[in-house]
Amino acid sequence: MSKDLFTGVAITCLAVAVCTMVPMAGLIGSAFIPVPLIVFHAKLGRWAAKLIAGTAFGCALLLGGPLEGFFFGELLLIGFVMGELMGRRGSLEKTAAVVCIAVILASLGAVLIASLWTGQGPLAAVSETVRQHLELSLLLYQQMGLSQDQLDFLENSLDIIQRVLVGILPALVIGSTLMVTWVCLLVSRRLCQRQNLPFPDFGALDRWKAPELMVWGVIGSGALLLVPSIGAKLLGLNGLIVFMVIYFFQGIAIVAYFFQKKQIPRVARGVLYGLIAIQQVVMLAVIGVGFFDTWFNFRKLEKPLAPG
Repeated sequence: MSKDLFTGVAITCLAVAVCTMVPMAGLIGSAFIPVPLIVFHAKLGRWAAKLIAGTAFGCALLLGGPLEGFFFGELLLIGFVMGELMGRRGSLEKTAAVVCIAVILASLGAVLIASLWTGQGPLAAVSETVRQHLELSLLLYQQMGLSQDQLDFLENSLDIIQRVLVGILPALVIGSTLMVTWVCLLVSRRLCQRQNLPFPDFGALDRWKAPELMVWGVIGSGALLLVPSIGAKLLGLNGLIVFMVIYFFQGIAIVAYFFQKKQIPRVARGVLYGLIAIQQVVMLAVIGVGFFDTWFNFRKLEKPLAPG
């Protein structure tokens, strides 16, 4: 095993181990799990990336069991697929779409395997998995020192929370995959540039914007919430969650554009980005900015000419 390959295996397995054994680290650090795979895929190629991913997946299974294996397996899949796509130099939108499709297919496969293994139906298997995650989260909150009244409230609300989470699970999978892809893209691009590794040129990310026709998806999803049908409401809610994530990216691009234009110091940028991450009201404001940019064009970007 070469030195670089050993380093890739060690870094990825260590990251998985820390995120598995230290819950607080897992809440934040798991989003960065795919980064070593992307970088070492660019440095060593597909075979090395497969070896790194397989070893790290085995580490997750060994330390955490099937649930942790599934969770980190999805993250490792994101890293491997992104590494494959980086070499093909596709568009940013195509990269995100392919990663999401890969994660959705892997999730469906995992649900089918769990269903066959437990003898339950697919929906029951998903509900049981969600329930286990909620109980683990409740235990984590207890360790964090949450008051007994708050713990009792959460415990009494588990059934309702479980039903809601199962209903919006498709949007949560797609939204979280897009978020992880976005974080890994920014971090791995910087690392690859420092090491002179190949990385596709996606252009100036602070000028990115969603397709204008996507507005109709938001309007349609909102209209479905008014339909007196649980299925229609869930479909609309799932749509709105995914579109909110996409317009969050557009809003962040606008924020980054004006940070650059006004030459805001890096320390101040870090503080403001942190505020966006932890304050839900500020995050919603960023989403709103991204959405209304469709009409107001805050960055004054030139629109492509209509074909004549």
